Amino acid sequence: MAYNDQIVDQVQSLNDIVEVISAYIPLKRAGRSFKANCPFHQEKTPSFIVNPEKQIFHCFGCGVGGDIFSFLMKYEQMNFPEALRRLAERVHVTLPEAKQSSPRERSQTERLYQIYAASAEFYHANLKHSELGKIARAYLAKRAFDAPETVNQFCIGFALTEWRTLYEHLSKKGFQEQELIRSGLIVRNAQGKTYDLFRNRIMFPILNRQGKVIAFGGRVLGDELPKYINSPESPIFRKRSELYSLYLAARAMAASEIRRVLIVEGYLDCIRLHTNGFPNTVATLGTSLTQEHVQILKRYADEAIVLFDGDKAGEQASLRGLDIFLEEGMSVKVLCLPKGFDPDDFVHAKGMEAMNHLIHEGQDVFDFKLQVLLQRYNKSDSLGLLKITSELLDTFVRIKSPVLVDRYLKRLAVTLGVEEGSLRSELNKLKNKQSSLHVRQAELKSKSSTPQTKKVEPAAEKLLLALMIHCPPYIRTFLELFPGYSFLGEKTREIFYSFCRMAQNEDDTKLSASKLLNRLKSEELKTFASELLMIEWTSNDDREQAFQDAIRTLKKQEHEIQLRTLRQQISKAEEAGDQESLLKYMKAYQELLGQVESR
Repeated sequence: MAYNDQIVDQVQSLNDIVEVISAYIPLKRAGRSFKANCPFHQEKTPSFIVNPEKQIFHCFGCGVGGDIFSFLMKYEQMNFPEALRRLAERVHVTLPEAKQSSPRERSQTERLYQIYAASAEFYHANLKHSELGKIARAYLAKRAFDAPETVNQFCIGFALTEWRTLYEHLSKKGFQEQELIRSGLIVRNAQGKTYDLFRNRIMFPILNRQGKVIAFGGRVLGDELPKYINSPESPIFRKRSELYSLYLAARAMAASEIRRVLIVEGYLDCIRLHTNGFPNTVATLGTSLTQEHVQILKRYADEAIVLFDGDKAGEQASLRGLDIFLEEGMSVKVLCLPKGFDPDDFVHAKGMEAMNHLIHEGQDVFDFKLQVLLQRYNKSDSLGLLKITSELLDTFVRIKSPVLVDRYLKRLAVTLGVEEGSLRSELNKLKNKQSSLHVRQAELKSKSSTPQTKKVEPAAEKLLLALMIHCPPYIRTFLELFPGYSFLGEKTREIFYSFCRMAQNEDDTKLSASKLLNRLKSEELKTFASELLMIEWTSNDDREQAFQDAIRTLKKQEHEIQLRTLRQQISKAEEAGDQESLLKYMKAYQELLGQVESR
């Protein structure tokens, strides 16, 4: 549903942008503002500024900016209603839709969230039930995961052995069969009969970055196969972009001075680390790491440490997965556990200090890959040498730091007993080959796309609009001086009209930059407005002088346009031999010229 401006303004005013953003990234005070490394692009020098007075953010590196809603939408990949609901919940504001909409009127996506939330509660209640959950609690106790705080924090549950317990429970809550089948939690067989997907399994709810349940992982109590199954993909769950426990880990990383994430494979591995002093741990959902995973993790961490079971470290998929970090420019180390241990076993047996020691001894990605490849291939054999070289050069191409590449080439040459120059030559050939491929792809893309000329906003108009946004009384002065003025710049014009509409309904004391940003529906306009809001003047006198200068510039431009128009009219009158019009236009031209010269 559409929300009125008053509701949006209320939610915005009760949320402080510094508090909200600092929950995601560490902010440092810089004068009256705060700064940080931008979470939306890679940089070494902070150019991301948060202004608490204007309640806006802006990055001078990549140009992104806006208000508190813009940040949440971009950072959490939300739409506006989702960002509004999140911020409303944060300050305990009840939005109108909660009162006015019935469950049937909500979107299909919202219904899926409701189904998964109700299912998580059901499974959790099963586990806690004195009789129904006895066998599941015994399993968790055997694995030392039965602490009440652990069970509650991760909302661990139990799917009963019977075939239709979840179906019957959700049906009683008013959910329709088609909705339940669409969620993937209920399955229909070839004979048309419906039954629960998860049965006789320990249940692990998978939360999205907003803290909503979007899927489940289910583990058998014994040794049957498959050991784990996950919810199927749905409109709210894409396995390649979700990580188990990221919702909790993101908050832990935001509160830590070291922006580091630990990555494990299993749910129980992840929970064990969380409950033993490593709350910055996430787990993949039975899949290899994807580019989307790494792009998401980069928002919260600068370094990733990938934990491998002792017997899985050399798998081909593991080696390929590490290259994704290099392609995305994220630092990565590898921690190989002793043979026979997974993260759960190791921490349970050896403790937190032993794990901390291993983390500090984590291998550089080059050392790890070289070690694995030397175990896999014989470097003394020509074919083995080529295999090792090919694998590592393919990795070097992805590394963005030339300093690291130089160091790795030197070490590889010594280890393999080959000339460093030969390795460099092969690396350059590989780079040229990939560069040529990228060029061809770019050429094909440019041929298939229609070129668009970027429209430039006039500098004088941008400055004038910035002044009016900073000091709302200027807008009334401007309208008195230029009642019919139309801005030439598209963005400038649209923001000006939005501000004018606000000025008609509110007095100057209630006009604000944050309210203006709330009225702008386009994120492009919000970014443009945030750029204008970052302009500062040393004093009110300087700002007033800038406004008067801008007015004079605008008047001069208007006069020049009028003079140009009159010159064209004079030429046309001369050609037509229209003496009466000629005299009229020349008189007007002289009068206007006199006004300009007298200024």
